[in-house]
Order: sequence, then structure tokens, then C-alpha cells
Amino acid sequence: MNINTRICYDGSEPAVFRAIDILRRDMDKVFLPTDEDGGEIRLQVAEVPAEQFFIRDGSVYAGDALGFVYGLLNISEHALGIPPFWFWYDYEPQKLCAAKIEDYTSSPARVRFRGWFLNDEILLSHWAPGGDADLPWHMAFEALLRCGGNMVIPDTQIVHAHSALAASYGLWLSHHHAEPLGAEMFVKAYPDTPPSYLEHPELFHQLWREGIRRQKDFNVVWDLGFRGQGDNPFWAAGKDSAYDTDEKRGALISEIMQLQYDMLKEEIDSPVCCTYLYGEVMELYSKGCLTLPEGIIKIFADNGYGRMVSRRINMDNPRTPALPKQNDSEYGIYYQVSYCDLQSCAHVTQAGASADFVTRELEIAFERGADDYLVVNCSNIRPHVYLLAAISELWKGRRFSPQTFAKTYFGDEQAAQAYPDYADAAVQFGPHEDEKAGDHFYNHSVRTFVSDIMKHNSHSEWMGWWATGQDMPIAEQISWFSEKCIAGVDSYQQFLSKHTEDFGPLHQSTIMLHAHLHHHGYQGGALFCRAYEALLAKRFLDAFYLTGLAAEEFDDANTLLRNSEYGVWQGYYANECFADFKFTAYVLRRFMFYIRNLGEGWGFWQWPRDLFYLPEDRAIFLQMNHDNHMTDEELFQRMKDADYRLGT
Repeated sequence: MNINTRICYDGSEPAVFRAIDILRRDMDKVFLPTDEDGGEIRLQVAEVPAEQFFIRDGSVYAGDALGFVYGLLNISEHALGIPPFWFWYDYEPQKLCAAKIEDYTSSPARVRFRGWFLNDEILLSHWAPGGDADLPWHMAFEALLRCGGNMVIPDTQIVHAHSALAASYGLWLSHHHAEPLGAEMFVKAYPDTPPSYLEHPELFHQLWREGIRRQKDFNVVWDLGFRGQGDNPFWAAGKDSAYDTDEKRGALISEIMQLQYDMLKEEIDSPVCCTYLYGEVMELYSKGCLTLPEGIIKIFADNGYGRMVSRRINMDNPRTPALPKQNDSEYGIYYQVSYCDLQSCAHVTQAGASADFVTRELEIAFERGADDYLVVNCSNIRPHVYLLAAISELWKGRRFSPQTFAKTYFGDEQAAQAYPDYADAAVQFGPHEDEKAGDHFYNHSVRTFVSDIMKHNSHSEWMGWWATGQDMPIAEQISWFSEKCIAGVDSYQQFLSKHTEDFGPLHQSTIMLHAHLHHHGYQGGALFCRAYEALLAKRFLDAFYLTGLAAEEFDDANTLLRNSEYGVWQGYYANECFADFKFTAYVLRRFMFYIRNLGEGWGFWQWPRDLFYLPEDRAIFLQMNHDNHMTDEELFQRMKDADYRLGT
């Protein structure tokens, strides 16, 4: 094939036309101009299993749209050299005059329904490369197909703006576990009506029917279930307090799921359905309080940190195995390489789990029969490409090679070593192997502690809920946090000292960026803890100065994020609002004024006198101050310029 090769298709499937456009774009990118005839790539219908294809003599044979899509993307990868994450990892293909299309026969995937959940997509939703706000979603769906995926939850419920676009790529749709049937949330549709099923069942029914009719022309794995209007149980808000036992709750959810299933069968022949055994639903299922429609795929979830055990809920962490007891039904997995818990997860950075750990967990799940469905929470994709690549190899039934990954995207196999070392550097926030802290840990902890200190709380209730227990005074809670921060500073400093070889801007703006962010975050956390110790000792100037240094660490982390936005990535981190390093710096600077108010009093002139006036002038009070009052930032900067020494 060459730049003049024609792609011939007599069908009408939109997904196939999209794949043809992708291959044509890749040919234009790779091939040099030539006058040589390129012949034809013909797409021909054949009796092969769904989603399968074979290539013979430059023609692609398949029996359905996805088969042709995978066949065309196979040519893009193997003939043109375009890897699955070419867009997300800045791959530039080699220029060619011509390329050979090798004969090829595809193999069945290891997992029946396999794909991504573009969840907590706060970066993608505000990023418009080249002014095109839809481009991130086009590139996401293309990458998923290149990875062999066939299913997507295209976004989090606010507006399902990208469902039709995903379907046009040939992808199956599925739904968030809090959004049965992909229906609009009750409180969005009826903001002035209490979201009580007991009081308004007909309104819920109407939303479910509308959700079915809106999507019935797509391929959908329909989620059945009933939760609250957030990521919580329906009874948590007290709107349906009559359901006050596990038996009553399980009976209602069972009744609703059967009703939803019956609604589906009125509109669709043989609907494919699933339900998430997640959080409170897992507990009800384990106790035998749920009756599920026959044939439904039962989806088990990891705990948010990669281990297939029950999710920790505050200090309750029983770690009940979240896997089928025997391979006797249809089972699936919801797996999170990105997670958002406002506590200790990783969102804008890669999780602390290694590829070996993730592979081991999923292989165990597959062996137990949980291979009918695998949806991976990938959030904004780019920070998590390495683990997404590992999982995609696994769902295709192949082994992931970190060296091949590194050679492909960084040009050197040696770059691969950063990934397991990065996982080893992660700070343990709990006693278990998987309990590794991410970017939420130091950001949310610092902001929580500042809030509690300024409210004069005797302990931090939020930190007590999940980290330290409610009986621990705030000074001891901060001491616990300080130990974690000191460990983090040390471990990431060791990582950065070891990995000094420059493998190019991509390496620096992905795995190395993540390590630098953690190092700054833990440095900032440790400085904040020292500031608190100084505050307790009423060394207010020291506390003020240390807090300013802490704020600078978080500002430096945010600067690193924004400086990593080269080329198409301009603006990618503009809406980094979950970990939100910049806001942590803002909160710390507000804390500086709190400290200054305690230590300097109402006049706000004493500290500049003590620090910067000549000794012979400090005791003369004919005038309180000779210059404009200093803002906190001006005062802090003067202290830095004067090489302020703690304790002086």
C-alpha cells in the first residue's frame, strides 16, 4: 500500500466509515507522495464470528462492523506503525514510501464486553485542542478501539453529550452504577420534588422509560439497579426512611430491577443487562437480600486501589473478597486505575499500583469467571496510559511487556524501569499492599486540617472518618500525617535521584511529572505540619513563614502541570479541580493571614518593624510604620529575600 491505495467498502455502517477515515488519515500522515498505483483494500463480508476478521492479500474479511473496524485499525498499527495510544502519548510515525499489508487472522478477546469509563473527566470536559471540544472524545473512542475495546461509559451524568458519538464508532454503551438504564437523574429532571421512590414511583418509571427509548437504537449493556442521587445508598438521604432493614432495602432493589428488566423487554428483544455489586449493593448481595433477573451480568468492583475486595467506607474496611465464589454465572468487573474519593486516591497522577499487581488481580478474577464484562475507570486517559495499555493486553489474552511499551513511546526500553520504581515509591496510607496514597492525599488532608484549625476543632472529623479514627486529637492526627509526608519526601527524592536520564519530553511530562508532583505535595504537607507545630508553640513568625514555604510547594506543583502543556496539550490541566494543587496553595495563603492575625494583632505593623527596621529604630514609636502595610505575600517574600531563619 502507498499514499494512492484506495479503500473500497460497499456497506453503510457509520463505524466502518469512521475507521476508513482513520486509516486514510494515517496513510496521509505516514506515506510520502508517489506516482505509483497503490491498488485497493477491499472490505468483504465473510462468515466469521462477531468482532473477528482476517486479512488476505490486502483485503479485510469480517462479518460485522466491529470486525471491519478492528481489521482496518490492524493495518494502521502493523503496516503503518501507528500504536494504540499514538495521540495520548505523542507518537510520531516514521515516514514511508510504501508498506506491506501482511496476512493476519484475529483471535477472540479474553473478555466479552471490555472498555473504559470516562469518569471524573474534569480535564477532558474543559480542554479543546485547536478549538475543537469534541476532539478529546474522538481520540478517546479511537484509542479504545485500537486497544481492542468494544464498550464505553462515555461520560459522567450531567449531560450525556457523547453517547451518540461513541455509538457511531461501533462501541457498545453502558452506564454509571448510580445511573440505572442511563436515565436522567431524578433531581435534575425534578429539582423541586423529593427524590423518594416511596412517594413518586411513577416519576422514576417515566425517567427509566425515557432512558430506554433514547438509547434503544444503540448497542447497550443496560445497567439495572437503584441507588441514591449521588454515589451513595438511596436511603442515605432519609427520603425513604421506611426501608430501614437490609431485607426491606434488598426487596425494593430486587423489585425495581425486575421492573426495569420488564420495561426493557417491552422495547428490545433479548436485552443485555448488568448490575453493579458495589458498596451497599455488594453487602446486600452477600447477605442474600437481592433477587436478580435471570441472565444478568453481575459486576464486582475493586476497592478503588486495585484490589478486588470491598470498598473501604470510612473506617469500616472489612476487605471482603469482591469476586464470584464459583464460576457458575455471568460475572464482570468494574476496575479503577483512576479513582476519586477526596481522601487518598490518585486522579491527575498514575496510581501507585504496578502493572504486575494489576495483571495479577485481573487474572485471578478471570480465573473465577469474571470475564463477561470489564469496564476500567480511566478518567482523563493521559495520566493512566501505562496501566490502560497493560489491561488492554490482558483483555486480548496477551501478556503486557513494559519494555515494548517503553521502546514504542519513549524510544528506549530502559525508560520502562521508572514505572515499577514509581509504584515502589508510593506512600502507604494503610497497612495493606494496595493502600497507596495518590495526589488527593496531601492536597485534601492539608485543606482539611487548615479548615479544622481555623474553626478551632479539637479533631478533624473528616480525617477521623477514614484515616485516624475519631478519638485522635488534631495534634496527633497531624503528627500521623507528618510521618506520611516525611516518608513521601524521602521515597520520591530517591526515585528522582535514581531516574535522571532524560528520555524526552513525553517521559518528563508523564511518569516523571507525576513523581515530581508527589515530591512537591509531600514537601508541602511536611512544611505545613512543621508550621502547625510552630503555631502550637506560639512561634507565630515561624508558623507564618513555614506555611508560605508550603504554599510555594503546591504552587510549584501546579506550575509543573501547566508547563507540561506543550503542543496539543495546551490547556489540558486548566481545570485540574480534584486534587487542585493551586487551590491548596490558595488555602495555605489564607492560613498565613490567620496565623499573622494571631501573632501580630490588629495593627499589622509589628512584624516588619521586628524584621526589617534598624535596631536603633525598632523601639521608637513616634510613628507605628514608615511605609505601606505589607500584604502577607509581600511580607513572606521579604522574609525569603532576607534569608529568614526559623526561631529568630
